[in-house]
Amino acid sequence: MSHDDGESLAPGSGALTYAMLTAEARRQAALPRPKVRGRREADVRRVPWWRVRTLRGISGLSTLAPAVICAVLVLVIYALVGDSSLAPQALFVLVVSVGLALYGGYRLRRGGGATAGALARAACAPGPVFKRYALLYDPPWGGTALLVLFPAGGGDHVRPEAVLELWPLPLPQPRFPGQRGLPADLPVEPAGNLEVRGRTDEAPMGVPWIDGRAYWPKHSHGPDDLKREEGRALMARLLVDAGDGESVES
Repeated sequence: MSHDDGESLAPGSGALTYAMLTAEARRQAALPRPKVRGRREADVRRVPWWRVRTLRGISGLSTLAPAVICAVLVLVIYALVGDSSLAPQALFVLVVSVGLALYGGYRLRRGGGATAGALARAACAPGPVFKRYALLYDPPWGGTALLVLFPAGGGDHVRPEAVLELWPLPLPQPRFPGQRGLPADLPVEPAGNLEVRGRTDEAPMGVPWIDGRAYWPKHSHGPDDLKREEGRALMARLLVDAGDGESVES
């Protein structure tokens, strides 16, 4: 894969196409990864959003609730045992739990709950828009998962419309160092078709669905974003990962 010096990486430039990025997605999918099996999340269409693990994490509830429970248990156990020699350990655990509870509550109040709720509503919205996608990682091994979206129609030379950075999906503990994206054996193809639901002013990214599973977007690079420095740098990294070792100039 090659390009001329000074060639733009923005959509409309001809530098990035469906064929190029799907080929890179398949190459990355073939890289060896730890054999980790991810737990399938609850379907947000059938349960309240706080029962979906990723949305709980986004909201702060996954930190708040366990911390509050731990603090209460420490107080109850210490009150029942009444052993003063346990006071330092109990105080330490209590301080940590209260700190985590405050952090979780802060995230919940500062928009985490609103974000999780908006994503849940978007995921359940009617009128899906159909797209093609390539699933890549930045960096390729265990990095942030990226969904590159393309129009549903068109051939191999169609240019990307947007790039969605995904929230990490739930993985069993312990997690492998550096593995922040998707599990190794997640049943999703590196390229294919998906539907996007709920693109509104409240949730401009929408929520992509692949094979009946929601993939929660954390950040979106739209067509205009891909023309700016950050988006151009992202696309340049993907091209270099694909084996294009030349430098890319703005």
